[in-house]
Amino acid sequence: MGWCVANREHNIRRLALQMFEVTKRAWLAAQREKFKGGYDLSESEFLALDALENVRSLSVGDLRKHVGVLPAQMSRVIKALEQRYDEKLVLCAINPHDKRKIDVSITPVGRKAVEAYRRAKIASSIKALNAISDHDLAVFSQILDKISHAGEKATAGKPA
Repeated sequence: MGWCVANREHNIRRLALQMFEVTKRAWLAAQREKFKGGYDLSESEFLALDALENVRSLSVGDLRKHVGVLPAQMSRVIKALEQRYDEKLVLCAINPHDKRKIDVSITPVGRKAVEAYRRAKIASSIKALNAISDHDLAVFSQILDKISHAGEKATAGKPA
């Protein structure tokens, strides 16, 4: 089934399904690869570690908003990051300025885990992209830039 300019909505749905399938295959490939790094992180766990990577710490509430999960889910994510591995990936401490808040920070082992996860995801994408011509890579890059820009515009002004 080819591209039909007259049916934009159908085309967009078909492309979205194709993007989903490509993402799913990349995720499956990354799943196999990430075990080599020794850390079987869920996406929520990765997003939490990723958010903590370049900050000293975040409150549980701020981290929850960043990851986009419910409070009970955030508690499970933090508990997993503290307890599932031989060494803690995050540390929790009472906020010195507001004793009602808990601050979460990433440990050196957490940094290794988030980097291993990132490497596994990127490696599966690199493998797939290596099969594409230089011209198609350039076009794909332009398209990704447009998608990224559209996504930024759609979320501009919306609370995190």
